[in-house]
Amino acid sequence: MGDRSEAGEHPPESELRPRVRARRPVWRVGLVMLSLLALVPIVSAGWYLVRLGLAANEAYRSIFVTPAPRTDLATRASSPPLPTVRPTTIHLPTPTATPTELPSWEGSEPITLLLIGIDTTPERAGEGALPLADAIILAQVDPVAKRAVMLSIPRDLLVEIPGVGWDRINAAYAYGETNGTGGPVTLMRTVEHNFGVRIDAFAEVDFRGFVQIVDLLGGVVVDVPAPIKDDEFPGANFTYQRLYFAPGLQRFDGARALAYVRTRHDDNDLARGLRQQQVLYALQAQALRIDALRRAPELLAALGNTVRTDLSLRQVLALARLGLELSPEQIETASLAGMVQDATLPSGAAVLVGDWTAIRAEIARRFRLTAAGAR
Repeated sequence: MGDRSEAGEHPPESELRPRVRARRPVWRVGLVMLSLLALVPIVSAGWYLVRLGLAANEAYRSIFVTPAPRTDLATRASSPPLPTVRPTTIHLPTPTATPTELPSWEGSEPITLLLIGIDTTPERAGEGALPLADAIILAQVDPVAKRAVMLSIPRDLLVEIPGVGWDRINAAYAYGETNGTGGPVTLMRTVEHNFGVRIDAFAEVDFRGFVQIVDLLGGVVVDVPAPIKDDEFPGANFTYQRLYFAPGLQRFDGARALAYVRTRHDDNDLARGLRQQQVLYALQAQALRIDALRRAPELLAALGNTVRTDLSLRQVLALARLGLELSPEQIETASLAGMVQDATLPSGAAVLVGDWTAIRAEIARRFRLTAAGAR
């Protein structure tokens, strides 16, 4: 799970050397957001069906995780600043009218969430490997200002994991799964300890959840703007396969949609981000159809095997309402671009070293830190 050094601000500079960073998949961040944002119309349908005595509560019991006891940890010291990041705006369709059945969010304080995308591919399971946190997003929804912000955290960021030492941030999840604390809780504490912000709850989704959502909605219609060819798309049993998408309007099942948002070898990350956004639009349109309402129990039951959260059912539904009330201009994304640099540990492990002064300044600028939320 990576190399660790003694606790401190960062590992000795002698242990790190500049490197030419290999291109790594970043599609997973968009993928987990596709899955989580797709829950907004699904949850709306679920609330309607709960009122009719259907399966929402049963499904929720398999999703809900009892919140773990919290122990506040001191925030680490800072480091010299690097250039700050410029956030971008997510261009989402204008929301439809909010269903009156959804409960309102109680309270005026913002809620800060950790969104986690888990790699549970058969290859990892076959090796006996623990699930890996491949997408980590720090998000906050402000019910008063009616705004949301999301910060993507790179999986190779070198952080201090409380009680463990220095390692990549995605290793925190696996440490928690092995020591009995729980992957989400350990990852939450690690983000709090390094980023200086308190997290209220988490939501976790795996790759199967995305595929199941698309399939249970009857597929997703996508207009492919140009041919896409990828001769190195990951296949089964650690192999590669050729992937091709012809241009034009077509319907994808879950597996095909997953491949469409994953492929990266024929263009760049910007184009891939546009594809993820395109599929998000299509998923929202599909889920808002009447057919999605009729299939809500089946959708919720499927998600119960692929989603975990320590939010209450009412909180999930209230967050769905808040999400529907947000306009595209009120949702921002940010990254750590300009705040991290590539490095290699003596073992050869590739990591990203962060400038924590700049990172925490960005957190303070973009997130509303209350007395309870500031660390």
